[in-house]
Amino acid sequence: MSVSLRIAVAGTGRMGEAIEACARSRGHAIIERFNRKNPVTESALGCNPDVVIDFTQPEVVLSHITKYCKTNTAAVIGTTGWDDEIEEVQNLVSSHEASVLYSSNYSLGIQILLQALHALGPLLDELPEFDVAVHELHHTAKLDSPSGTAISLAAQLVETLQRKERWGTPSTPYDPSQLEVVSTRLGHVFGQHRVMIDGPADRIMLEHTAKNRGGFALGAVRAAEWIQGRTGFFTLQDMLAEWLAGSAIK
Repeated sequence: MSVSLRIAVAGTGRMGEAIEACARSRGHAIIERFNRKNPVTESALGCNPDVVIDFTQPEVVLSHITKYCKTNTAAVIGTTGWDDEIEEVQNLVSSHEASVLYSSNYSLGIQILLQALHALGPLLDELPEFDVAVHELHHTAKLDSPSGTAISLAAQLVETLQRKERWGTPSTPYDPSQLEVVSTRLGHVFGQHRVMIDGPADRIMLEHTAKNRGGFALGAVRAAEWIQGRTGFFTLQDMLAEWLAGSAIK
């Protein structure tokens, strides 16, 4: 990224600190920090950032995105737990011709896993003896369950597996048309997602374990760079699709 961006960060906890450090390492300036004492308002956005990177709380996401749209401020959203409002946000972005990119997980490693699942689905459809499930493990302070990332992994599998009609938490009796998503909250685990594929003679595990916040921060900053000059509602998959189409990864 050769152009230095003026970035505002909403959410100034440890994730916000990681984003700031990553942004500075890539030559960008942090011009504003929004938090509970300094909330996101239309007047505060008068500082004219090139983009806001927002890792806050699900209950304020719609309010924040409304303000970003009204002030023509590009936004990268990392907050999870608001899937029920995505359609409303998409309509809001469209009506304002705004720029918003959302992902439940900005780790580029998770994006690799999602791409792998996209390719794996049709093969598993030819192998009905294999069943599949998703398990996620996080620290006890995580608020949403299942995690947004687990939902994204499950949704990708449901989209590509003909025999899975939906995802859900474990049910009794077992429903073979439902892809089960299991959540565990334990101690200080940073974040682990596992796709389990089990057959009568084999078991396959695809696992992603986050070592620190650096991977999430890099993905969010890369998204902030990519969204410049674009209008619409995007996901990180849109950015990756462009890369796969031949754009250079710098």
